Amino acid sequence: MAALLRTIFVTVILGGAALGGIWWFGNGQQQKIIDDLRELNERVQAEAEAQRQMVERLKREHRLAHIHVLSQVLADDGTVVETTIEFIELDDDGTELGRQRFNVPGQTPMIDVWTIKFESGQVASGHPLMGRSLVLLRRVYSEHLRPADGIAIDTPGAVPPGYAVGEVGAFQRRLWGHFWEIATDVEMARSMGVRVAQGEVVYKPMKRGERYELRVDADGGMNLMPLELTTGDAGDTSPG
Repeated sequence: MAALLRTIFVTVILGGAALGGIWWFGNGQQQKIIDDLRELNERVQAEAEAQRQMVERLKREHRLAHIHVLSQVLADDGTVVETTIEFIELDDDGTELGRQRFNVPGQTPMIDVWTIKFESGQVASGHPLMGRSLVLLRRVYSEHLRPADGIAIDTPGAVPPGYAVGEVGAFQRRLWGHFWEIATDVEMARSMGVRVAQGEVVYKPMKRGERYELRVDADGGMNLMPLELTTGDAGDTSPG
């Protein structure tokens, strides 16, 4: 009888220990699973946020200039003979860098620019040197003024007003100084991380009182966007 009791006692002790071990092991595994899931969730959220920021950088625009149509001269038949615009260059914060007035024949001022566009991956990652397209505002002409006779805006080969100094500025000077070589030499463009370098022109027929904003997408593309008209100015013209 004593032997049976001892056997039962030992069995109970061993069973309790086994159950305790199973509980401890299972509880530890459960906590590990919870910790792993939490870490995975944090990693997924971080990657999703990084992707969102990349998409935002690719979609981002920055302003280059405001264009105000100050006046127009009309012929007796109503044809626009001359258009006067005020061209206001802006920095990334919208602060004015300078303004110029241009008189061009006709109704359609044309803004001629050089653009340098980098690989989308560099733009999406926010690369310090290649994180957005670069633009050099070259000249203004019109449907009645040849490009060769256009009026200069920025100096070809120079870093445009408002662009960075230091290492970034030096990098941009190299780009502008070799613009057409980069535009036509695939290997040179690739060595400098450039996807495409080319001239672009944006234009629209304009009327006095109209206002436009010249913008560029982070990964390329010029946009001439109309702003609200000045009250009482729309359609106001002067006879020739």
